Amino acid sequence: MKKITIILMLIICSISRGQNKTEDILVNSNGKVISKSKIKKTEKISSEKTIEMFYKYQNNIEKLSPLISFRFYQKTPYYKFKEILKEKNKSCGKLIEKTLMKSETSADKKSIVYSYKVTYQNIKTVEEIVLIKESENDNFQVYIYNIKKAEN
Repeated sequence: MKKITIILMLIICSISRGQNKTEDILVNSNGKVISKSKIKKTEKISSEKTIEMFYKYQNNIEKLSPLISFRFYQKTPYYKFKEILKEKNKSCGKLIEKTLMKSETSADKKSIVYSYKVTYQNIKTVEEIVLIKESENDNFQVYIYNIKKAEN
């Protein structure tokens, strides 16, 4: 009886532990897997942390990808976004400083628009990042990213 109880406890623990993790798989239009990343569903990330990670991982598309909403990729395919980031990083240079100009939260609190003044090594820009939550339990993800040269 004790063996059966122990076995049942192990099975229940392993099932409940397995439910906390998901795997985020990004596939291109030909069905080829582009990237895989394991994400804990229980890990809550604030919108500010999402922004920090977004800027931190500008040179690493694999780490950046989990922060991007699938809706973003519906408008801008993964390969195109990868090319855009490469070109941006090449022309702008290293990130020096970013300053929040304004933020605006929607009435339902499922989207936030951030505007930043960003200083890079080669240029100053104004960047707008729109974050959305797909559901109440999801983290904020990047839905729109716009960048333009700052007027002096």
